[in-house]
Amino acid sequence: MCCLDGSPHEDDPRSAYQQYGRQWETDMMHAGCNNFSGCCIAMFCPPCFACHLRAQAIQGDWNKWKCCQGYICPGCCSCCDDIGHNNDCQKLCLCLEVMFFEPCAISATRIYVQEERQITTDPCDNRLIRFNNLIQLLSCICDIMAIIDNSFRQIARILDLIAHIVYCLTQACMQAQTHLELTIHPTPADYAQAIIVQQPHPQGQVAYSSERAPLMSAQPPPPYTSAPKQY
Repeated sequence: MCCLDGSPHEDDPRSAYQQYGRQWETDMMHAGCNNFSGCCIAMFCPPCFACHLRAQAIQGDWNKWKCCQGYICPGCCSCCDDIGHNNDCQKLCLCLEVMFFEPCAISATRIYVQEERQITTDPCDNRLIRFNNLIQLLSCICDIMAIIDNSFRQIARILDLIAHIVYCLTQACMQAQTHLELTIHPTPADYAQAIIVQQPHPQGQVAYSSERAPLMSAQPPPPYTSAPKQY
């Protein structure tokens, strides 16, 4: 799939939220501006912030904790879950998770929040994540080529540096996005009925202004967007 394609993957279960789901309080592209402090903390101390967000996402109920919340390699995660639950050391296991599998842990928290609150996938978020994955893949390929041919060493070093910078920025924006959502809506029950405001939208559409939206049910709720933001 092209890294510039913002559409969800055909096997992504969250694609069902696209029509009736909620929207993130901020997309990843604007998370640095809308949650500057969270973005800075995530940039300079990503593992600690990842631990904090996971604890916030599961609302302090450590019985809900799973390694990467079961989204990454479910078979291996089940072994970790048994160890953590049998020895009542979920917090220690979470620390090990974010230290050794930081990217997976950060993504898992975001996916967990998105599925629990039925939030739509922003196309620009998909592009940023896919671009990051592409850069990491190119860096890995060049590192392998540098082992085979010394002429690739310089470009491999350059790509390694670019890959580190891109990952640092991407994960910071991702964590800032998740943090803002959890700060405004600590639990799924904090979403209330959206209010329709008859105000002209820049594109001539009616804006749905509210920081809260109903949970999905048998009857689909009205479309929801947060209050129009000025960037």
